[in-house]
Amino acid sequence: MNMTRRLIPAALVLLVLPAVAWGITEQKTGTEYPDQITVAVGDREVVMNATGAGLREKTFLKVDVYTIVSYVAEDAALGEATPGLSLCKLQQPKQLQMDLRRSFSREKLIGAFVEVIEKNYDDLSGIAADMETFAGYFTRDAQDGDVIIFEYAPGIGLTTILNGEVSGVIQNPDFAEALWTVWFGKKSANDGLKKDLLSLLKS
Repeated sequence: MNMTRRLIPAALVLLVLPAVAWGITEQKTGTEYPDQITVAVGDREVVMNATGAGLREKTFLKVDVYTIVSYVAEDAALGEATPGLSLCKLQQPKQLQMDLRRSFSREKLIGAFVEVIEKNYDDLSGIAADMETFAGYFTRDAQDGDVIIFEYAPGIGLTTILNGEVSGVIQNPDFAEALWTVWFGKKSANDGLKKDLLSLLKS
């Protein structure tokens, strides 16, 4: 199925057309996502296909933290040997959507991003200012049911959307690449989750 999303200026609310059917189900939680969406980038519409969906769990008790789905422009060419790293570096429209399944502090939320990014980079000087800007988007503790969307489009930048409200746009493509390493980098948050998020890519 296809869902249409329009990328608009940061001061406005992102409008999402309701989905007609669902295409992907995260098995443990039953969370459903469209297998295809359409994003308006500037004056053109870009069809994006899901690369996979998964569940982030923490501790040996396997506490559900969030479900997540990844999308990429349907005409994107990813390297077959390292599709995860190719997706990080990809300069075409891509999107991640996180649906939180528990509440926790903003410090833990920000720290979870920063910790993994730091593992993937020896030198963060080129994105340090952007990381501070990004952290500033999260002004309260995370709540069960929150929806966080990251959309990247060349020429526009990385748009962060919290519960339908655009928080801001970071134009530095290097920061978008760094954020994607949280799920697709050599030292991702969880290798099993990375595998799930790449599971729909055609070999």
